[in-house]
Amino acid sequence: MESCKKQAATGPNASFTIDLADPGYAALKTVGGSVVKSGIIVICTATDTYVALSDTCTHEGCQLNYNQQSNDLVCPCHGGTFDLNGKVLGGPPPSALKTYTVTQSGTTLTVK
Repeated sequence: MESCKKQAATGPNASFTIDLADPGYAALKTVGGSVVKSGIIVICTATDTYVALSDTCTHEGCQLNYNQQSNDLVCPCHGGTFDLNGKVLGGPPPSALKTYTVTQSGTTLTVK
């Protein structure tokens, strides 16, 4: 019954900072904006509120796309979808996405 066990969320182990004053991260100043860094997608969900998740589908490793209108992550390979907490909403992915903690100090975001 090994296949019936719940699998742990998978994703890169990373820790990094983002300077919101850097023009390369301007998308994060707008609600719904997102950037990908080190295999992690960081999304601005509300003013000064951010989430960070692995940007790699747990099914076959395709890079996910953030859909601002439906507020979820979609796999272009086989249609898997995930909510912004990493939970599988549909499709073939076998497990949730790894999520990361985002803290803000001034214009610096720290993702762990």
